[in-house]
Amino acid sequence: MPSLHIDGLTVRAGTHTLLDDLRLVVHPGELCALLGPSGAGKSTLMKAILGVRSASAGRVQLGDQAVSDAGPVGYVPQDDALHRVLTVEKALDYSARLRLPALSAAKRHARISTVLQRVDLASRRTVRVGRLSGGQRKRVSVAMELLTAPPVLILDEPTSGLDPGMEARTMDLFADLAQEGRIVIVSTHAMASIDRCHVVVVLVAGKLAYAGPPEGCPEWFGAADMNGIFPAIARRAPLVWSKSWQQSSAARAALTRPAPAAGHKKTAPEPKATATHTIPTPSTEPPAPATPARQSAEEQLAALKAKLGRTQ
Repeated sequence: MPSLHIDGLTVRAGTHTLLDDLRLVVHPGELCALLGPSGAGKSTLMKAILGVRSASAGRVQLGDQAVSDAGPVGYVPQDDALHRVLTVEKALDYSARLRLPALSAAKRHARISTVLQRVDLASRRTVRVGRLSGGQRKRVSVAMELLTAPPVLILDEPTSGLDPGMEARTMDLFADLAQEGRIVIVSTHAMASIDRCHVVVVLVAGKLAYAGPPEGCPEWFGAADMNGIFPAIARRAPLVWSKSWQQSSAARAALTRPAPAAGHKKTAPEPKATATHTIPTPSTEPPAPATPARQSAEEQLAALKAKLGRTQ
């Protein structure tokens, strides 16, 4: 399955730039978290990938073709679009009739059984949607999208309102769905389960500020942990974060990283001591000359006198 390439994507509304020259790659097998403050451009990026928002410049492709030409793209909105008076099975059956009209009744029911098993709702197939928990309803929405076996699955705030345990199980499901060889992109503000993701993309005012592994994200923004990245982001202008990222070796590594091996499962990193990293403000000044690793006492004294304008 081909990778998702976002190359120079810019989206404007009148004179306002909603997305500014984004360059990203997401491989099959990867769970990608889309983060950013309100108004950062997350929804616009999802719409651009889905093809419902036109690019002003740049392109979004799955391999060498437009995403819209590569097959169905699954999309789960923040608010579930489900008929709550229907049973789970009936809701999926109506959806399958609309999306897969060429399937026979037997094949349609077989596919429904497969996706219900995949989202762990086989035992709830005869229960009305309105009687399910919030997490179970979200799984029904996911199952509805899986009916067409989409190569790309996009979810908007899928863990919003879920308790921590259900949030973790839901994110585990998304990681497993990615492991099967599809691209899964999740817009979220939930940080507790972010280590399930392979890639974290951070947008700030429509600009790309980070796109790398979750374990490197706090250090990049100078935060103690993932919960601290949003206050840290506010301490610098969006353009500073954007230019710092564009000029970094980490940005080049993110664009050229290999796809994960088939069936690779993301494991949480080992806990490590927290380190902070200050992103330098972009500057045209030449770098300071390197300082020798070790100087003698006489050399240090001579250097200090020279600095103070003294002579021996």
